[in-house]
Amino acid sequence: MMSPDNRIQFVDKKGVTFEAEECGQEHYDALKQMYDEFYPKGESQGLPPPGEHDRHRWIERLLRLARNFVIWSGDKVVGHSALIPDPEERDGEYIIFVSRPCRQRGLGTALTRMAVERARSMGLVRIWLTVESYNFRAIKLYRKTGFVFTDQGERERTMVLIL
Repeated sequence: MMSPDNRIQFVDKKGVTFEAEECGQEHYDALKQMYDEFYPKGESQGLPPPGEHDRHRWIERLLRLARNFVIWSGDKVVGHSALIPDPEERDGEYIIFVSRPCRQRGLGTALTRMAVERARSMGLVRIWLTVESYNFRAIKLYRKTGFVFTDQGERERTMVLIL
C-alpha cells in the first residue's frame, strides 16, 4: 500500500489536483465516510447498499476480497473502484463509484487505469463488469478504457476488457 507520500498526483479536467492510490483495510473509515455521504445510494444495481449496516459490511468485504483504489480530494475519498479477482478463472469483476460533484472530470478514467494495470500485474486475462443499459456516462468511460459489450441485455449488459 502507498503512504500519503507515495500517492500518485494528477490534475483533472478542471485543473484541480487529486491524489490516487491503491488502498486497504487502513482506509476503511475514509471509504465509510464517502459511501455514507454518497447520493443516491443504491444508484447502480443496488450499490452502494442503502442500509447503513449492509453498506458497512459491503465495504469490509471489498477491502477483504478485492484490490481497491481510491481518489483523494484533500483528506476525503471522492472516488473508489475495486477489482475482485477470481484466480481460477484468471479474471476479475470491476466496480467503480465517483462522488457526484467529482464526476465528468477524469477520476473514473484514472481509477479504471489503475485497476487495469493491477490486473495485468496479477496475471489476469480479462476484467468484466455489468452496467445498466441506460448508464451512458459509465458506458462511455468503459468503452474509452477498452471494454466491449458481450451481450444484448435490455436492462443490464456485461462488458469485458481482454488484457
